[in-house]
Amino acid sequence: MKRRLLLIPAALIAVFLDAFVLPALSQNGIRPLFTLSLSMAASAAMSVQDGMPVAFFCGLLTDLFCNPYIGLSAAAYLTACAIMYGFVKKCGQQRGLFIPFALVGAVAAETLIFAFSLAIGARFDGLRLLSATLPSIVLESLLVYPIAALFRAREKGGFAHR
Repeated sequence: MKRRLLLIPAALIAVFLDAFVLPALSQNGIRPLFTLSLSMAASAAMSVQDGMPVAFFCGLLTDLFCNPYIGLSAAAYLTACAIMYGFVKKCGQQRGLFIPFALVGAVAAETLIFAFSLAIGARFDGLRLLSATLPSIVLESLLVYPIAALFRAREKGGFAHR
């Protein structure tokens, strides 16, 4: 129960960072989505029952503040969490596999957002895809393991990681 309560302030902080802080600090559009990383980490470290509500909540709040299409980020985050949970459930929580699993989840989420944008008439910008989206995906993937390690440490009763 305590770990689920920890997700509420973490989700609010992640939405605040994504909506207000990181857009001002981003260089050339490169910025990780903390909400996506938090959602995937919750799915991997705890369970899909913990990660999916966080993904939906974070996605809707991100859409309210940053996106004119309500539900797009929520659908993308849910997809990433399902992929992340599926890989972790199949292969176990091995330390070396978190980042590749997160990379696949982040690529799936960004691809879904990109495909929807193209479907509604956005222009394809290959330079933006290579210069901003791909580095952002890598940053999102690298954030998943430390966040998941914090959740697992909190679950064990302390923050010491072995």
